[in-house]
Amino acid sequence: MLKRTVQPIGPPVRMPRRQIGVTLTELLVGTTVGALVLTGISATYLMGVRATTQNIQQARLHQELRAVLDLMQQDIHRAGYWAFPAGTSSDPAENPFQQTIDGFNTNLRIGAVGGEAAASCLLYSYDLNDNGKVGCGSCSPEEDALLDGANVEMFGFRLRNGSIQLRMRKDEDDDTFDCASGSGRWERITDDNNVRITTLRFDIPSPTTPCASGELCRTARAVDILLIGELKHSPDVRLRLEATAAVRNDRYFRQE
Repeated sequence: MLKRTVQPIGPPVRMPRRQIGVTLTELLVGTTVGALVLTGISATYLMGVRATTQNIQQARLHQELRAVLDLMQQDIHRAGYWAFPAGTSSDPAENPFQQTIDGFNTNLRIGAVGGEAAASCLLYSYDLNDNGKVGCGSCSPEEDALLDGANVEMFGFRLRNGSIQLRMRKDEDDDTFDCASGSGRWERITDDNNVRITTLRFDIPSPTTPCASGELCRTARAVDILLIGELKHSPDVRLRLEATAAVRNDRYFRQE
């Protein structure tokens, strides 16, 4: 009688295999691949950090230069303003803030302090206290009916040793109004510790409307400003800004 073979139910039973470890070659390859991956991640992270740092520095420089440029534009807008108070001439050609009075040239003009680039200084005046007289610091009212020694209304901006300075007032013993270092009291308005101004240039394109001899002529004025600066500790972080400040007060004169 034949015997029937009974197949066992369930997964086949596998004989345990002998465990084999990682070879030295495989270990070296794995270590190398891991090192390359870590190097790539580190390089990407460092690039991101550098980019973020540079963006922060660029934003910081932009904020500094933009604030200075806005200040210059806003103050230059007022150049030549005259209040026409009671008792003064109403002839615009006699505006004391647009002419030369007792040696003080109060008109909007460009210059430079010694050692700096040409056209890196701008001078102007305006009637700050609405009394119709130009404040000149050391002068006395007796010198001229248009001068006021009690008030100071001669202003300017200039480039000096990598910084931008604002002319705040006159010294008592100062009898000039120009861009020279000894003329008036100049105050720094840029961050001298972190920012270096490499270029400050002014230009006054002032087309004059043709007029006949003896007529009252009018000149609309504007000031073009070029400002370039960099971070002292990162000279590769540079910024260039340009703007035009429209002078709201036209200049009037009589054609000779």
